[in-house]
Amino acid sequence: MTAQSRLFTGVGVAALLSPMVALAVFRAEPQLDPVFMKSTLHFYAVSIVSLAAALACIVVMASAATLQNTRLIFLGLAFLTIAGVFAVHGLTTPGFMVHEFYHSIAVSGWLSAFAGCAFVALSVASLPHPVEHFIERNGRVFFITAILLVAGYIELSVTFESWLDWIPVDHNVVLGFGLGGLALGGFAAWRYWQAYQFARLPSQLAMIATLILLLEVQAIIIWGGVWHLSWWLYHGLYAVAFGVLFTGWAIEVKRAGTLRAIADALSMRDALAQLNRGLEAPILDLVDAVEAKDQETFGHVRRVSGYALAVGKRLALPPSALRMLALSAEMHDVGKISIPSSILGKPGPLTADEYAVVQTHTRRGYEIAEQVKALRELSSAIRSHHERYDGSGYPDGLKGDAIPLFSRIICVADSYDAMTSKRPYRDGRPHAEAIAEIMAKRGQQFDPQCVDAFVSVFEEPGSRKAAEAVAA
Repeated sequence: MTAQSRLFTGVGVAALLSPMVALAVFRAEPQLDPVFMKSTLHFYAVSIVSLAAALACIVVMASAATLQNTRLIFLGLAFLTIAGVFAVHGLTTPGFMVHEFYHSIAVSGWLSAFAGCAFVALSVASLPHPVEHFIERNGRVFFITAILLVAGYIELSVTFESWLDWIPVDHNVVLGFGLGGLALGGFAAWRYWQAYQFARLPSQLAMIATLILLLEVQAIIIWGGVWHLSWWLYHGLYAVAFGVLFTGWAIEVKRAGTLRAIADALSMRDALAQLNRGLEAPILDLVDAVEAKDQETFGHVRRVSGYALAVGKRLALPPSALRMLALSAEMHDVGKISIPSSILGKPGPLTADEYAVVQTHTRRGYEIAEQVKALRELSSAIRSHHERYDGSGYPDGLKGDAIPLFSRIICVADSYDAMTSKRPYRDGRPHAEAIAEIMAKRGQQFDPQCVDAFVSVFEEPGSRKAAEAVAA
């Protein structure tokens, strides 16, 4: 991390923690926390936050291709609940639309924060497969039902102002819901941090900051004084939280060139944590996630894996090495998960700046592999798959046998598939032409030993289809 990055990180952390410092000061010095009762201001402040939450819900749902992703469904419900329930907190403000205090104003304040954290926690939880499948199949019904329930809550609270007066609003009740919200929100923030460690996407970082601010909202609801300056602080934090969220989303959309980037970032599972627990399925999920970023190269990773495995067998690598080679080939482009889709899917040649961004995927892939126990042994192979035998490659300019063998094999397989695959701006080259190009760069771009093994694989009848079948 550079000095500038450390500075920005320090400033960001300080800004996020400053509300808690302010709350501590108010608690220690009550005279600094005066009463400030302005019903009209309260109504408009709450209305702005509620509209922002409703907009966040709309953005999440609009960015999703379908309502068949449990993470996005629950995240949308989190914002929907905050919008509807917190709106009641404003609508029942004494002296504005009603003329006396009802429990609905207090209940709706802490219930909105608790319900929001609960749904966000559900969006990152690993649900049982039957439950997740049921929600995915009935996502639209699930969401419409939630809208009706929230609308019913608003209608009852406005029409029958005292309908929630049976709920006690003493400190113990607020404390119970508040601590529950803190636990759920903290869990969600931790899981988003794990996802951010993998992909490093702006919208993930914005979501982490938003959740931290919502946790502080919970803390101030518990320990702040009603109508005091500290109480107003949590209303302001709510607004700031959505401002941070929208800023992160705007950066993500500008960076990727599509609204769908928000859904892709928010629906990304905490793959690193699952891999470190020894689960194999997330590896395939990561491959799918990388290929989904670049639809024009769909199937590329698996074809490269098949070709590399065939070359490894030709080189008489032992079974254990073949398994590692296949996994290295499958994960060789994992660093592209952090590259904007607008660059990966560009229908034409890249500019110098865009190409420089693409080149960063080798280092990013290395960083990801270093964090995962199952991939750590392969991190160098992933980092070096764009090195060239004569030392003219990237990112480190390695030469000859200094390049890991797996990287040298993947380099040949990767180049062959890139040449023979169709792109929006060109047709794939014929097999014979691609082989001729590889032979021409033998000893320059490619390891002669790997080229000879690769070419010999295709000399046998049906060997190309067999190699592709391995990756199917």
